[in-house]
This record gives sequence, C-alpha cells and structure tokens, in this order.
Amino acid sequence: MTKNEFYDFVMAAFRPAQTLIGMVPADQLEWRPGPKFMSLGQLINHLTEPLGDGLRCLITNQWPFTPEQMEEGMKLENLPSCNVEQALERLAKDKATLREVLDGLSEEGFAQMTVSTPWGWKGKLEVLALSFREHFTNHKMQLFTYLKLLGLPVNTETLYGA
Repeated sequence: MTKNEFYDFVMAAFRPAQTLIGMVPADQLEWRPGPKFMSLGQLINHLTEPLGDGLRCLITNQWPFTPEQMEEGMKLENLPSCNVEQALERLAKDKATLREVLDGLSEEGFAQMTVSTPWGWKGKLEVLALSFREHFTNHKMQLFTYLKLLGLPVNTETLYGA
C-alpha cells in the first residue's frame, strides 16, 4: 500500500465517522449503554484522537505519555469527553496532520520503517498504521451501535458512507 492509498483508506473511514458524530444528540453526551461503557462524549473524543499524531509518535518514538500514564488515562473514569463540534474540529485537524506526516515520509520509509509503541507493539510502520486505522474503525462501529441503541436512523449507508 502506498502512502496515498493509506490516506485514502483512512479518509474512507473518516467520512462516515463525520456523519455519525454529527448525529450525536447534544443532550445525550453523558449517555452510555451500561455502567462499564464510555459515554457518548467520551467515545467521540476517543474516536477523534489523532491518527496523524499517532503516526508521528510511531515515527519519532516520542510519546506524550509514559506507559503508566497511559494505563491511568485509559481508566473509564479518567477518559475525557467532548461535544460534537469539538469532535468534528479534531477530525478535520487530523486529516491535515495525517497528510503532513505522510508527506514527510518516503514510500520506502512508510513500507519498511520498523517502529514500536509503549504498549508493546512492534513492526513495520505500514502495518501498525493499518492497526491504528482498524482501531478507529472499531470505535466508529461502537458509535454506530450507540446511535442505533438510542433509536437514531442509522443503517449500513451511514456506517460505510455509501
């Protein structure tokens, strides 16, 4: 996969995610399907954690947290929340950041650079980048499910952006 193909692959997930985020009712940001689930506000905040900055961290191996801080920050009670406008702004910013990060790499660097994460993943940048996109996709499906549980009109077209 080339850098441009990867960017297009990410954008194919971002487009329906924008639609889904835009459907979140402002008065339901604290709603959660059960006590051990993220709230809608936490979920849209987590969904829009930057992929571009994540790839930059992989490339530079400079992370804004220690493994201990990450573990503490991932506890449900510590997960930050945001509103729809903030989530959409974050997603728009990440598009530009991702493009910038990819433009700073050679095709060979994207395909062959060996990188690692503080949580123990190690491998080729391209493969870990695909894993980051998969993580995004999983949370996009989680948001779809939340909206479906709230009775909002979501379907296959809203999930995949057909």
